[in-house]
Order: sequence, then structure tokens, then C-alpha cells
Amino acid sequence: MRPSIACVFDMDGTLVDSEPNYFDADRVFLRGYGIDYDEGLRDHMIGRGNLAFFQLLESLWPENSLHRLPMEERMALKDENYLEYARGKTYAFPQMKLLLQMLRDTGIPLAVASGSSPHIIKKSLEFAGIAEGFSALVSAQEVERGKPEPDVFLEAARRLGYPASACFVFEDSQYGVMAALAARMRVIGIPSPVSAQMPPIFSRCHLLFEGGMGEFDAQKALDFVLAADESSGWC
Repeated sequence: MRPSIACVFDMDGTLVDSEPNYFDADRVFLRGYGIDYDEGLRDHMIGRGNLAFFQLLESLWPENSLHRLPMEERMALKDENYLEYARGKTYAFPQMKLLLQMLRDTGIPLAVASGSSPHIIKKSLEFAGIAEGFSALVSAQEVERGKPEPDVFLEAARRLGYPASACFVFEDSQYGVMAALAARMRVIGIPSPVSAQMPPIFSRCHLLFEGGMGEFDAQKALDFVLAADESSGWC
């Protein structure tokens, strides 16, 4: 019998410990164009897609030569630089890897919905050794609007063949949580970075691991998902 629920995962910072890799790779890439990409700017970018990344940079450094390149070329250069840096340095979070196996054992369909490009999603999952078992991989570049808009999650649900209300989303960023809630999905929040001043939107998660990935427990997350009643109207 087909399961009544499905699970959708953000990738960077949720499935894969890749945010430090992105920061280092992007900092080197942007330094070549005279842009100082610091931690404050990085924190503002977490959870957003490549298009929003470059749009914000262009608003801050409108005269920079980087922005004379077509957007597709900028994205390709950023992705190339990231893959070169991240190969051999990309790992799945252990408890997430365990959860994926548990969910696959139950037959619950799985999808990834990420702000990264389609190529980066595929390669990152391969680098981390967790590429198998996903029924859909959705990039924000394939929809009209990236997070915090719900488009990428709604597209993941469509490809899985499930209503949004039957989907659980695992997210680490405030923009991702906003997008999942806007899609009227049930949200498991795993904040990253962990901060004493957690964005207020996390208080609306249906299940929250306040300590982030350091607190995340695969069995607790699985029990929560399996206990769901599709008709209970959580969202």
C-alpha cells in the first residue's frame, strides 16, 4: 500500500554539512572580484538560492565587474568553484544518514528541495554518499521563485505525487522554514547556525530541535513522522 505521507529535505546544512564549504569556496571566488564576503553576509545568504545570492551582491556592489557577466555564467562559475573545493570535503550528517535509511525502510517517498543548482544537488549527494533513494530532486532554479517563497517545496510535492499537506519538510534555515510553512507543509526545524537569538519563525515548526544538528535525533524524527495523522490539519 502506498504511504499516506512523504518527506522533503533541504540539502545544504540539513542533509549535508556543506555550509562551511560554501562559505570558504564563495569567499575565495568573490575575493577574485574584490568582494569581501564575510560571515555576516554569509548568514544573510543561508537558505537562499543562487539567483538571490547574486541579486543581493549586485545591490551591494553595483559597479563590480562580476555583474557584467550574464547571470547564467555567474552561476556556472560559482558552481564550478564550489565543486572543485567541495570534492572530498562533503559529508552527510550521521543522524540524517540514519534517518534516510529508516525512512527508506518504511517505503516513505523522499525528495530534496534546495536552493542549489541541479548539478550541485546531484554531485553533493554523490559526494556525501546519500544519492540513492530520492524520488525527486528539485532546484530553486527550476521554479519561478526561490525560498522564502513556497515554489520549490510545492514542486517537490507535485513530483512526488502528494498533496502539500501530506508532506514533512526538514529545514535548517529561516527562509526554508518560511517557504515550507507557506506551502502548508509540516516542518521539522534543525536551526543552523545555532544561536541564542533564533529567528522567531522557528517557533512555528511542528517539531523543533533547538540545538540544531547537535541535538537532532533520527529516531525521534521518525517517530514524529510516523505518528502523523494526515487528516489532523496541522498546517
